[in-house]
Amino acid sequence: MKIVLIEPAATEANVYSKLHLPLLGPVYLGTILKDRGHQVEIYNEDIYQPDYSLLDADLIGISILTSTARRGYEIARKFPKEKIVLGGVHASLLPEEALAFAGQVVVGEAEDVIADIAEGRIKDRIVQGRPVQDLDKLPYPDFSLIKSYKPNSFSVVPVSTSRGCPFDCTFCAVTKVFGREYRFRSAENVMLELSSRGSRPLFFCDDNFTAHPERARTLLKLMLKNKTGKWACQVRCDAARDNELLGLMSKAGCSVVCVGFESVNTKTLQSYKKKQTLEDIVNAIRSFHKKKIKIHGMFVLGGDDDTRKTVWDTLKFAIKQKIDTMQMMILTPLPGTRVYDDLKAQKRIFNFDWSLYDGQHVVFSPKLLSAKQLQLDVMKAYTKFYSLSRLFSLLIKFRFRNALFRFIGYRIIKNWKRRNRKMPWLSLKSS
Repeated sequence: MKIVLIEPAATEANVYSKLHLPLLGPVYLGTILKDRGHQVEIYNEDIYQPDYSLLDADLIGISILTSTARRGYEIARKFPKEKIVLGGVHASLLPEEALAFAGQVVVGEAEDVIADIAEGRIKDRIVQGRPVQDLDKLPYPDFSLIKSYKPNSFSVVPVSTSRGCPFDCTFCAVTKVFGREYRFRSAENVMLELSSRGSRPLFFCDDNFTAHPERARTLLKLMLKNKTGKWACQVRCDAARDNELLGLMSKAGCSVVCVGFESVNTKTLQSYKKKQTLEDIVNAIRSFHKKKIKIHGMFVLGGDDDTRKTVWDTLKFAIKQKIDTMQMMILTPLPGTRVYDDLKAQKRIFNFDWSLYDGQHVVFSPKLLSAKQLQLDVMKAYTKFYSLSRLFSLLIKFRFRNALFRFIGYRIIKNWKRRNRKMPWLSLKSS
């Protein structure tokens, strides 16, 4: 059976599209199907976009996030509906919507059901996926299935070592799909996969790489022993409280941590249910930098306690604390989250074009500032952080990798401003 899996193109505001960091879901599914004898091709549109008029397959699976749902539906329309299976976070949260474009929709994790769907044993229109309880039983993702995917020194290979998150941040959809119970691969199983990746840069895409400190220590010791090389991961601020763990991360090759700081506004942190303080954030930044680990700080702006001052306070904070790179996300009411339910009930969402749900477009009416003010101030602050003058200062100090990522940020912001010059979606609620 010939099966094609597709990851639709990300929006122009997504830095991961520039780094060619594919979603792992389609690759896991493609590997499972390949191992069962099927002919599998995977197309990541950010890497290679096929001529769909020439694409022939018995089954076409499309994995969609909320921001890529519109593009995913456009692709689905190019083929007979009965050939299409839609999955991913957005399809899991709005299966009835997705069903209008597909013969079947998978809700949740699909690894344990994809073979039965492809081979005709499951014919339900909406298929309830099952959480994978033993992650060690999953195959190692075969990235060779992705057309034209060739990792280099400026791109990274994604690795997943866990699923789920016990926290319940109001704006996050992760727990709606993967649950609030952590599930982990064994350190030994992860190490076997890492050994097969050679010296390529790695990105651990777990929502919290150090969620289980003892298991993390075991893995880090194996990575140190095997000289894994440079890697990045996502962690919470609390990882910095464990000095021994932090030291192991540094020695084992951790070069960058992506940390969800979320806000410098204490009231906003509380409303997001982040369970961290501004003092925790400052201490984490200093601890990571002390271990020579760079920081990609992620902030979410537009909460009900945020004002225009919050935007500029965030920029000043990032510069003062010497955060290496930053992501200023506009609060996005993703379907399935508490933020979405609350804003929809209050009739404050004024745009349901999913392609704008990428963290860089305002689609709701903020409480203490206008949508237009939030949109423009965030982009102005972004422009100042990723200015050419700040980039050149890094080059003068021979901090070339930081300068590279600053340049990527500069280009993303420049392209965003060019493409969104008129911001027509703000005309509904511009004051």
